[in-house]
Amino acid sequence: MIQSGFVNTDPGAYSVMFCKIVWFSLYPIRGLSSWLIVLACGDRYLSSSTSATKRAWSTVRVANRIIPLTILTGFIIYIHVPIFFEISIIPATQQPICYAPGPPGTYRLVLSLFNLIYFGLSPSLSMFLLGMLTLRNIERSKRLLVAPLNNLSNQHNQNNKQINRHMLRMLFLQVLMYCVTGLAYSVGAIYTAIRTSQPSNVFQVAQYNMITVVLGLLSNNGPCLSFYLFTLSSGLFRKELKKLFTKFNPTANDPQQIQTRLHQTGYIGMTTRHQ
Repeated sequence: MIQSGFVNTDPGAYSVMFCKIVWFSLYPIRGLSSWLIVLACGDRYLSSSTSATKRAWSTVRVANRIIPLTILTGFIIYIHVPIFFEISIIPATQQPICYAPGPPGTYRLVLSLFNLIYFGLSPSLSMFLLGMLTLRNIERSKRLLVAPLNNLSNQHNQNNKQINRHMLRMLFLQVLMYCVTGLAYSVGAIYTAIRTSQPSNVFQVAQYNMITVVLGLLSNNGPCLSFYLFTLSSGLFRKELKKLFTKFNPTANDPQQIQTRLHQTGYIGMTTRHQ
C-alpha cells in the first residue's frame, strides 16, 4: 500500500485486482479519519447540552452503534472505486499505472469533486460548527450556576475564559489543518484531471505525478499534525499533556522520593568504593 503512492513502484500497475483493493481501502480510511473526529465533536456537543434529551444521546451504547454504522457507510460510499478503477497507460511513456485520483476521464473529475466535498469541506465545517455549538452550551451552563460574587468566583471565571480561549485556538487550528490538507489534495486532483485529459509530454507527466504524490503525502499526514500544532500553540494542552505523563509515574516529580533515590544511589556508590 505504501508503494502505491509513488511512481514506478506501484504493484497496482501490474495487477488490476491489487489496484482496486488498495484504493478501495485507502479512500474510505482517509475519509473516516476526519468523520470519526466529527462524531467526537458531536458527542461533546450533546454531552454539554442543557437539554436532558440531547445528553441522553451521549452514551457508550449509542457510540457503539453509530461508529460501526459510520465505518460501513464510509466503505459503501466508495463502492464505485473497485468498479471504475483500472490500470491505465501513460501516453507519453507507454507505462502502466494505477492512478491514485482514478483513471483519466470524466470519472476522475467527478471523484475529485466528490473528495473535495466529502473529506475537504464537509468535515472541517462540521467540526467548526459543532465546536462553536459546544462552547455555546458551556457558556449557557455557566449562566445557570448561581455563585457568590467574591474573589474566588472571579478567579474561577477568569480561568474559564482562559480555557475557552485555548479551546477556540485549538479548534481553529484543527479545522484549518483538516481544511488545508483535504482541500489541497482535492484541488490538485481536479487540476491534474483537467490537465491529463489533454495531450502531454514526458516532462508534464512527471510534473503531474509529482503533484499527486506530494499532495497525497500532505493529505495523509495532515491529521497527524494536529498534536504538534496543539503542543506548540497552547499552554493548556502542554500542561494537560504533562499531567498525563506524570499520572503514570506519580513519584517522578515528588521531591522527597527524588531525594530518597539520590541518597540511596550515593550510599550504594560509597559502599562500592569501600569494597
